[in-house]
Amino acid sequence: MTTKLTISVPDDIAAFLRESGNASGAVAAAVRPLLPAARRERQRSAARAAAEHLRSRSPEQVAEDSALVEASNDIALSDSQW
Repeated sequence: MTTKLTISVPDDIAAFLRESGNASGAVAAAVRPLLPAARRERQRSAARAAAEHLRSRSPEQVAEDSALVEASNDIALSDSQW
């Protein structure tokens, strides 16, 4: 799947893209190496937020959540043939 975008770039980059014959491919090749780093940063940020949330919970909340998970597992596995 592709998406058409309109962007503004400096003149030297525009000239390079025009000459490349495949501007989309050149842009994709330049941006693709940045994607893993951006994804890792989003994952780190989400992990920090989750850890902060877990640290802020009381022991009672932790116990209630554990009981809920166990009850859900019991329901989900009640008819399973293991």
